[in-house]
Amino acid sequence: ITYARPRVLTNLSKRHKTVTRSYGGSRCGKCVRMRIVRAFLIEEQKIVAKVLKAQQLGPKTK
Repeated sequence: ITYARPRVLTNLSKRHKTVTRSYGGSRCGKCVRMRIVRAFLIEEQKIVAKVLKAQQLGPKTK
C-alpha cells in the first residue's frame, strides 16, 4: 500500500491502494492465512473420515 495524503490517494490507481491477495486489505495477512489453513484442515478431516468409513465398511461386506 502506497503512503499518500488523502487528496493524493484519490488519484492513485486501485493496485496502489490495496494488497493483492484474498480479502485485499480488509483482513490482515495473518488472518487470511489462518482462514486458508482452517479451511484446508476441515477439508482434510472430511476426506480422512470418508476413507476411514470406507475401510470399516470394506471388510464386513466380504
